[in-house]
Amino acid sequence: MVEGEENEMLEFLGIDDVEELFKDIPDQIRTDLDIPEGLQEKELMSEVKSKLKKNKDPDELVSFLGAGIYEHFIPAAVDEIAGQSEFYTSYTPYQAEISQGMLQALFEYQSIIAELTGLGAVNTSMYDHPTALAEAVLMSARIKRKGNKFLVPENTHWENDSVLKNYLRGKDIKLEKVNYGEDGAIDREDLKEKLDDDVLGIYVATPNIFGGLEQDVDFFKDLKEDYGCIQVVGTNPLVLSLMRPPGEWGADIVVGDSQPLGIPQAYGGPTVGIFACSERYIRKMPGRIIGETEDSNGKRAYCMTLQTREQHIRRERATSNICTNQALMALASASYVFLKGSKGLEKIAKENYRKAHKTAERINELDGFEAPYFNNEFFNEFTVKTPVDTKELYGLCREKDILPGLPLDDKDKFSSLNDVMLTAVTEMRSEREVEQLIRSLEEVV
Repeated sequence: MVEGEENEMLEFLGIDDVEELFKDIPDQIRTDLDIPEGLQEKELMSEVKSKLKKNKDPDELVSFLGAGIYEHFIPAAVDEIAGQSEFYTSYTPYQAEISQGMLQALFEYQSIIAELTGLGAVNTSMYDHPTALAEAVLMSARIKRKGNKFLVPENTHWENDSVLKNYLRGKDIKLEKVNYGEDGAIDREDLKEKLDDDVLGIYVATPNIFGGLEQDVDFFKDLKEDYGCIQVVGTNPLVLSLMRPPGEWGADIVVGDSQPLGIPQAYGGPTVGIFACSERYIRKMPGRIIGETEDSNGKRAYCMTLQTREQHIRRERATSNICTNQALMALASASYVFLKGSKGLEKIAKENYRKAHKTAERINELDGFEAPYFNNEFFNEFTVKTPVDTKELYGLCREKDILPGLPLDDKDKFSSLNDVMLTAVTEMRSEREVEQLIRSLEEVV
């Protein structure tokens, strides 16, 4: 670098030194490698590798973390299919000239989600659950037209709150929170009190952030009919193999995340957002829809049926400005479901349900622990009231290579839940690993 150029750049950026460029990186994850100057490449790589050995191999840890990202077994064939160069390296997979192979894969993905949700229209995916929910709120406004309030329960993920806040900035839509009851489910009396003619729609999460499932779901169907509001349901696609499809109990829009269907945890992403709606609202839906047709020879073919984004139609008529989707992730989810089949999905869901309930029973037998803390029917994960500070408990268990759950009181919106953690148990956790968790909890308390 020419002498003086660095100072000129720093002055332009309004900072004093290069170190300020990295101030947004949390101190706890910053590492001073302390590499001496003038090393050869071979010696440098050896030095760095020796320092990296201090990191804990994730495979050595037994994780009971969840809160939206779950560890499930993914058959090797899923990666093999998604890794085919025709899929993996294809450019601009949202264009109309996309190959028939990818079009068919996305059409099958839509068909799978339609069957699980009980709704007739499904797009080829959104980015993730939070963006799907935010798009659902905007779509509710396009459908309802009248009113400017949308009801969102407090028992939803904090990431939903953050994305909704950003999406609705500048929009004439007000989010109103609905409390949750002692069982962790939506406070139905509070919900009814807040329903009026200004409400565009309501969001119902089942399972919610606590893992709880809403009971007597027809209650929400009756509310929808009484007030004419749009009902948006958030869910886990795996649990849909065990319960009535939301479309049967009044859902106009269903959102979620296909991560449990063949998508690795990957440190939090990428995932693939589910978006399904009633067929009568298909013209209001964001994203792209693949349809089945016939070619000039009368053979089955696939085509881009609907694509109402601002790059393709007049901006004022566009339903979304999302520039791409998660086509490769959707392909992976479709591959996973085809490999497992409907019976296979149901078997996995039942195993998740059984193991989570069995683990909760074991934890509840320990002195000072209460599981589930929110006494509601749950799937996959549950809340645990601990006799000590959850962050301290987490740290002590971490030393024993156990990640016991996510401290909920560490999140601002649940800071009042003192000493409560969220524990997830999937089919990946063996009886031996559950025993390791139980022993660790006993030893650190």
